Amino acid sequence: MRTPRASLRTFNARFRGGEPEISSIMDGPGDGTSMRLSPALPHTSQIGLSMVDSPSMLLDDGNVTAPVHALLYRDTVDTTSAALLADDDPGVRATQVLFSEFISIMVAHPSEAQIWEELEQYEQVCSQQVQVLDKLIRKAPRHYANFTNTQKVYQQLLGERNIWRLVGSLFSERLGEETKDSLMLMEGEEGEPKTDMEVVTRMYDANPSVREAQIVIDWLEKNAADDINAKFYDPVEYFGGAHIAWENTLKILKQENNGMVQPLKGMRPLVTSLDPDSCLREGRNLHDLDQEDEARLMRRVFAHIRCGQVAEAQELCVKSGHQWRAATLEGWKLHHDPNPGDPSQRQLIAGNSYRDVWKAVAWRIASDERLSVFERAVYGALCGHLPSVLTVCQEWQDTLWAYTRAMVDQWVEEQLRGATTHLHTLHPLPKDFPEEKLSLKKVFEAAERRPELQRHQDIRNPYYLIQKYLILDDMESLLREAHVCLADGNIAPHLLRCVAHLVLFLRRVGRITQPLEPLCTDILEACVKESIERGDVEQVAWYTSVLPPWLQVDWYARFLHNITDDHHRRHALQLAGHVGLDTHAITAAVVTNIRLSSSGRDPEGEVVAETTTEDRVKINAVDWLLYDPQQRVEALRQGNALMRTFLISRKIGATRALFSKIPTDSVNLIISQYKGETGSSELPPRAENVVREYFCIRTFLDAQDSFTDWFDHYHQKRPSAPKKPTPGSGFAQQVAFEQAEQQYKGEMERWRHTLDLITKTACDRLYNVLLFPEGGWLVDSALEDQDQEEPCGGEESGEDRPDSPEPNRGHHLSVLRSIYIPQVTSLLQNILHCTENYKESLQLADLIASEQHQLYKAFGRGELERFLLKLQDTSRELLDNNCDALGYPLQ
Repeated sequence: MRTPRASLRTFNARFRGGEPEISSIMDGPGDGTSMRLSPALPHTSQIGLSMVDSPSMLLDDGNVTAPVHALLYRDTVDTTSAALLADDDPGVRATQVLFSEFISIMVAHPSEAQIWEELEQYEQVCSQQVQVLDKLIRKAPRHYANFTNTQKVYQQLLGERNIWRLVGSLFSERLGEETKDSLMLMEGEEGEPKTDMEVVTRMYDANPSVREAQIVIDWLEKNAADDINAKFYDPVEYFGGAHIAWENTLKILKQENNGMVQPLKGMRPLVTSLDPDSCLREGRNLHDLDQEDEARLMRRVFAHIRCGQVAEAQELCVKSGHQWRAATLEGWKLHHDPNPGDPSQRQLIAGNSYRDVWKAVAWRIASDERLSVFERAVYGALCGHLPSVLTVCQEWQDTLWAYTRAMVDQWVEEQLRGATTHLHTLHPLPKDFPEEKLSLKKVFEAAERRPELQRHQDIRNPYYLIQKYLILDDMESLLREAHVCLADGNIAPHLLRCVAHLVLFLRRVGRITQPLEPLCTDILEACVKESIERGDVEQVAWYTSVLPPWLQVDWYARFLHNITDDHHRRHALQLAGHVGLDTHAITAAVVTNIRLSSSGRDPEGEVVAETTTEDRVKINAVDWLLYDPQQRVEALRQGNALMRTFLISRKIGATRALFSKIPTDSVNLIISQYKGETGSSELPPRAENVVREYFCIRTFLDAQDSFTDWFDHYHQKRPSAPKKPTPGSGFAQQVAFEQAEQQYKGEMERWRHTLDLITKTACDRLYNVLLFPEGGWLVDSALEDQDQEEPCGGEESGEDRPDSPEPNRGHHLSVLRSIYIPQVTSLLQNILHCTENYKESLQLADLIASEQHQLYKAFGRGELERFLLKLQDTSRELLDNNCDALGYPLQ
């Protein structure tokens, strides 16, 4: 039975061997053309034709470019033993190309008008891989251990191929219903139907449920047609060449009639005539070989019926000498007489005008338990006798096909029995014909109750569940089942890819409601996570781009976290920009994540001077913010935050390494950018404080470097005085001593001169820290504006966003001032004391006394007292000698 309707999806008749396929309940005339039952939509053709007839559903090696891996295995399998290819499941490796191919297909079809081409290409690439894996499996030794995963992937891709095929057929019908209904209203009523075919055609036009059921039947038959050679590998033609039915029985009967042979004693009596009903009428059997051929023939005929290939089944019967059986397979077709009232315009009459009688006879055959199960199933499938078909259906798709055909048959019979187009009184339906009509929901409920499916757990196969909910148009249950698989953690990568692209398709066609968006988001997040584990940059970028905006930054930042190569970093950022991701927010989040990641140690309680591997990773992370000059403010902000952490841990070397990584033109670049945007060189308060903090850290590092130079020159490079000769030494020793003494005095003079220069530089730079302008070292300017921007809480999550304030920043600045201002003061006093510059020391003491109010404002009373006590300990001798000049009781 085929749906006699027009649709947005194109299905054209395909011919084999010069003869048309008999694939419709409304079969056309036998002239090689398919009969159009209703006016077609523009650029469309009849939807009801079998999917087997659709060129768009078939693979053409001349038009489809197979993946590199697929071509490799396709060629080698034909010429090489599969045992040589069986290491580590080569089929699994070959199918990895599907992940990138699906991305390429999705990118190549961005518009809504290309959505059907996208689905067809999804199906095509899956079909290609199924064919490759099928060749691999067939060439491999049976039960080959290394092909276990290849077998699993083969079944997964087979289910996925069927899903994309189903989606394309169902949703082209569902999305085209409004267009078709409007066209039908424009066409208007064409009068009452005059033939059985027109009655059923009108039913299909008016009933979308029946149309969808017919689409499901077409889909199931197309799937079976693709796999017929794998399941039924013993064609009847292999076992006989003569077109004679029951030739062994015929030969024996001829010999017995001619008196050439006598029946052996004890031999089972054979039939005495060879009409189709002889076995049942006489209660005798055919020859054993003929019985075997008969069983093989009926099995193959049912296989063709299952695939929707009635023409092939009839041709096979004719080749086997069963012309009468081929004729019986014609009786189920609807009668249609297209001839008008004018006798001069005669057209061929199609179908069976006594279909009701044929149905009654076929029903009796299907109910007769004396016949073989496959013979009963053949006629049961054509007349709607469900029990006989179910006896040979052991798999989920076969069972669904049997129930759905029975459902459509019930609807057809109801319409025909209520019509007034018949030329004679219809034969009544069989007594056991079901009175309650099936629906697709009831079909699945009945199929799932079958013990055979429950025993093999076919009904829990995720691919079957997806197909079930697609057919029932239950998107919520579909997404919830997929979410359950995610929660269990046992979802296969190919299944996850399939579900993710299915979600994207459903989004594009508007079948995802707002309450279902969280489920879709979880599925897409899992797909991104899987892509990250595979390490494919392109897949991660594209899958991340379909996430909600608030998740895009987080997931892509996780992916970039462990990329260290500069070329790979630039490539990943380029892809992110290409797919529309916010690269500025992403790179800032990457640096923030790396900066805040630690081994669990408290930086304030840990004083480790050496630079660790973790520190180097954090330092190199700042490179993410240096690729784009527009992010230089963020680079300074993140660099300052990381340098504060290093300084708290006394890691001066790590701080210096990070500072040297930031380009020296950063401040000028920031000012020029703001000037280009606003026309003013004055920075906003937050950017101004970032630049100010950067200058404070540079001032401190310069002071540290200068003190190190001074300390090294003062203690390490001071010339050593020559040793005086002992009394009584000779003249030569005296002369050598005098020459060495003269040289020593010259070196000392040069050393003192250099020391004066280094001392002046070191003191100036140390004073720069103590006398930092506009509030002091590491004290923000525009404090009022800054306080308004910063929240009152102390949550660490404030640093997670690049543009958010940093709640712990003020605390860090206070800690750094309490650590390094006393240290700088101590270093300066050390220099003055060693150089015996008491006058400068008194000036420093005056400075400390005069700046008590500023120090109190910077530290608070407790911090100031600790600072002064530390200052007293480091320079007690100097302060005791100049106590009167201090003006502060420090005894």
